[in-house]
Amino acid sequence: MNKNPLYLIPFDFTPVSESAVRIGLDLSIANNGRVVLLHVVKNDHERLEARLKFKEYISTLSESDKKLTIGKAIIGDVYEDISKAGELLDASLIVMGTHGARGFQKIFGSHAVKMISHSSQPFLITQGKKSVDKIKVIVMPFSFEKKSIQIANFASKMAKKFNATIHLVGYHDNDEFLDKGTNKNEIIVKNYLSEQNVNFEIVTFDKGIDFEKELMAYASKIDADLMAAGYYKEGLITNPNSFIQEMIENELNIPLLTINAEGLTNPSGGSAATGY
Repeated sequence: MNKNPLYLIPFDFTPVSESAVRIGLDLSIANNGRVVLLHVVKNDHERLEARLKFKEYISTLSESDKKLTIGKAIIGDVYEDISKAGELLDASLIVMGTHGARGFQKIFGSHAVKMISHSSQPFLITQGKKSVDKIKVIVMPFSFEKKSIQIANFASKMAKKFNATIHLVGYHDNDEFLDKGTNKNEIIVKNYLSEQNVNFEIVTFDKGIDFEKELMAYASKIDADLMAAGYYKEGLITNPNSFIQEMIENELNIPLLTINAEGLTNPSGGSAATGY
């Protein structure tokens, strides 16, 4: 665990981003961390306006929360500069509220997905409708894709911090080659979580079902507090990022822990942030 973790929050002064601030502050209080709110603008005039808005917003926080919170406005590109800021600040987690995808965004991917794809930092994404005052049950789907288990490092750190149980949810595939890959990944994650002394359970569905639908039904049944799934652009399945989009927009409003898995090589997480 980082001694003093930093939670970076893309902030647009909406209720959704304000809910992300609450989550960031709760994590900061639990981990002796701090929160940086980052608003990206197009010019100096907008930056001045944002600084005034930050002053007004932070004044509404409690005295203890004020001490943990810094607001910054920068000129740049929201996708690239959030990523750069996360790396420069060595953010433990980027906590982001999302308004969900609408219209053509459902075809081309939401703003949240685009931001994840530009970053090497882990994200905690919330729809702003469910608080994270406790994390006791984490659902982590996995498949034959090796990239699908790269989130294990980050999920395990969250589980250890909150003494939560990770539910590994996979499926049997009729294709022998793909099923062998799933079984191999299951063994890798089981061994890793055991080494980390993380409590876990394994659930396996049959391939013939609607996996996303059954996954969310299971998450509802066990009252999941957090979903954990890696993002990757390409794989053996078609359009794998549509799955992460479904997780972001899930109808249960369960927050999602995710990271761009393309650059990670094993469940221990590569070079990304190491603690929450």
